[in-house]
Amino acid sequence: MAIKLQILTEDPQEIALIERYWAVDVSGQYLEKVSDLGGLIEMAQGVSLASFIRQRCNAFDENQACPKCAELIEIRNRSEAKKVPARSPKLCAHCQKDQDAVALDTEKTKAAELERQLSEYARKQSTRTVDYSQIPDNLVLLLLALDRAITPRLTNGAFTVGDCRGLAPRYVGEFVLQLREAGLLLEDPTKARPGTYYWEGDEIWMLREQVVYRLAPDTASKSADELIRSLSDRVYTDAEGIFNLWLDYSVADVMRYLGAQCELYNHDLSEQELEEIKSTMRSALETYSVSQLWSVVWKVVRDAASLANREYYNRPKAAATIPGKIRRNLEKVKREAMELKAWSRPEQHPAGTLGMVLGEILGIDENTSGHLVSAVVTWLTGQACSPTFEAELHEPVRELMTIALAHDAGSAVMLRFAELIRAGHDVGFAIEEIGHALRS
Repeated sequence: MAIKLQILTEDPQEIALIERYWAVDVSGQYLEKVSDLGGLIEMAQGVSLASFIRQRCNAFDENQACPKCAELIEIRNRSEAKKVPARSPKLCAHCQKDQDAVALDTEKTKAAELERQLSEYARKQSTRTVDYSQIPDNLVLLLLALDRAITPRLTNGAFTVGDCRGLAPRYVGEFVLQLREAGLLLEDPTKARPGTYYWEGDEIWMLREQVVYRLAPDTASKSADELIRSLSDRVYTDAEGIFNLWLDYSVADVMRYLGAQCELYNHDLSEQELEEIKSTMRSALETYSVSQLWSVVWKVVRDAASLANREYYNRPKAAATIPGKIRRNLEKVKREAMELKAWSRPEQHPAGTLGMVLGEILGIDENTSGHLVSAVVTWLTGQACSPTFEAELHEPVRELMTIALAHDAGSAVMLRFAELIRAGHDVGFAIEEIGHALRS
């Protein structure tokens, strides 16, 4: 190992110390320990020997060369030196300075281009308007809920996703994104914090939680009060859209409860496991209520907590069983036509303004089954009395009543029908289930 020194001092005592610090034997071992050299010269309090020497000497390792220009690499202390020739992972000071200058110029160019593109984007956004009389029912309900969550900022200011926390128990960003993708919320880069938009490769990325939104202006130039009033007076016709919004909200309500229970028992679920549970819950919500699925979550999470204490198990393994346990529990309930218990809403788990709006429009809450919500939405949108709906039930009902009377089981059939409806099953399932029991 050979170190080339560039002495920056003329003090003989300091020069002698520098040479002794860097001196090595033929095998590359340092001749003297740092601890033995520290007291040979007076230094200011708090200054290390390596720092003292670095201020008075530049050291270059002859075993390390710059990969770009082949000049020797400057080292700051003994530990950076190499005993044998090696390719340096870093550039020499001169090449590094040139590279930093190029990088700085590139960053300045990109910053200027980012500013230009954001300005152009903001200009285009400023000319956009929306005909709110034509937007879908589910988005009307979302806007009404968002207005309640951030009044008066929806119609008179700007806001971020963080300002909308009161909208729903969970997945607030996804609800806001629905409105953004529909063109109802516009981004306002001029009001965003520095660093919200940035380059990633050749694309502009953003920190979604820092994006500033504002409501798109109305095509008819309605005032804020007029706009909200016109949305509140909406006559709803889209049963599928409203029911899907209820499912989105209810999934968030169930998953918020799941998150709280998992946190209580220190269960850490992966994103894949959470997505699996979301899918299961969304399907189950078409039949059951939110409060009934809370009871399923409560049971399964506690079962997993108990499992974690068993031999050959640990908490991660136990947590991994939760998605499958939820699915199997629901399969058993459906197969055996069991009635699920309903849990009360925890005090620390508010419904959110979207739940409040849906409750007022539909007359529902967390205790309303998915089947009943579907029926209410169908009625609200004027589809319950359609000839098609009645025709689908006519033949199954006639056949069931015929069988019931033939078995002199009319009262028992009606009681069982009421029991299945209370359990969250729809009319079609109840009729099929009772008919199958009578035939067997």
